[in-house]
Amino acid sequence: MKSVIAADLGGTKCRVALVTEDQRVVAAQRINTSRDRAVFLPALDAAFAAALLARPDGVEAPSAVGVGTAGVITADGLTIERAPNLPLDQFAMVRHLRETLGLPAALMNDGRACAMGEYAVGDARGADPLLCLFFGTGIGIGLIVGGRPHAGADNAAGEIGHTIFVPGGRTCPCGGLGHFEAYCGGRAIQERLRDALGPSPDASMWSLANALATGRGEARVVVEDAVMAAAVCTANACTLFNPRAVVLGGGVVEAWPELAARIEAFVRAQCSPAITRKLRFCDSKAGSDAILLGAAAAARDVGLRA
Repeated sequence: MKSVIAADLGGTKCRVALVTEDQRVVAAQRINTSRDRAVFLPALDAAFAAALLARPDGVEAPSAVGVGTAGVITADGLTIERAPNLPLDQFAMVRHLRETLGLPAALMNDGRACAMGEYAVGDARGADPLLCLFFGTGIGIGLIVGGRPHAGADNAAGEIGHTIFVPGGRTCPCGGLGHFEAYCGGRAIQERLRDALGPSPDASMWSLANALATGRGEARVVVEDAVMAAAVCTANACTLFNPRAVVLGGGVVEAWPELAARIEAFVRAQCSPAITRKLRFCDSKAGSDAILLGAAAAARDVGLRA
């Protein structure tokens, strides 16, 4: 069976795997994301090399490679221009992959890759327009229109996490002030919980329920800020794009299932009936594999053109 290499580069972890033509993810490799390029890049290269050499039963050698990455991709689709949560600003990823793997390579924003995966195999399969919002270390967004991901005039559309929620507010990882990501991105929530609860308690995303259970006011402020930011972000996007379906996912939603329900309730209460009347909210069926599946689709496209 034919295969391609697909990668998901995120601010907390990265995954590299073979994806078969029947949408199976096999021989997956995982590395933690380092903020030091000298540490990160060799580990990433080793994961790509392991995927290239993997030979699962019945799976052919990969014919191309596709990467879904957090951040902004240059208009030519060859370089990671800016990635606040990765040490890859101005990194010529496509050239690097061609040289190290000897395969045709494609690069795309992780939000768009994720939307492609959900559109192909998820509960929102075929919904058009399809809006995908993923609350992880940062905030990823993907919009499918006419069966294709919307990239904008310069391949920079979709950085909704870096639009403004509170003018002059908290500092975002990108350096801007008051961005949505500074309130409902996973890293920001972790940092604020750590400040509120002190260094001893676990301030990971998976401790959100415990933070709420303590009843401590400081933790509740962080949580309610995150809910409001995520809900407003989603409502704004729904009003702007009028999607047929919305997929909510990412590590924050997975760790905190109540968040998705609260976002949907806010959208239905605040957006106009013209937006919400036929709107469906869907779980992320593809889950952690969605970006890999979308990156694999991009790899197949570039492989056919090679």
